Amino acid sequence: MPANVQPARRNSTEAYRAAAAAYPFKCCVVCGLQIAAALDVAHLDHDPANNNPDNLAYLCRTHHWMVDAGLYPTEAIVILREHWQKNRDTPNHKARMKDAGPKAALTRKRKEAARKAVATRRSKAGSEPT
Repeated sequence: MPANVQPARRNSTEAYRAAAAAYPFKCCVVCGLQIAAALDVAHLDHDPANNNPDNLAYLCRTHHWMVDAGLYPTEAIVILREHWQKNRDTPNHKARMKDAGPKAALTRKRKEAARKAVATRRSKAGSEPT
């Protein structure tokens, strides 16, 4: 690096201010986590001096690392950021959990039947003469 060129300075406070002004709904744009203490403001172009709101996104620490590692394309993060700001909702897992209640009830019923069968076998085994 030439002597007269200064490295980019990280200004986290300014990044957080710019993100809060542009994106009032705070959640990880990938997973929807809404715990403010667990959120970072990520620079999508990896330049800590560029605090343009288009370059910023709220991410949980896990997804921030994944974005920095190049595992998520920037275009996907931008689309997800727009989604959360528009819908301001919580993650909806209904599609994956649609039959969780009936499945759990069936599992409990089968376990109870198995316990009864084991108890019956044990009581019969103990009452037989040897």
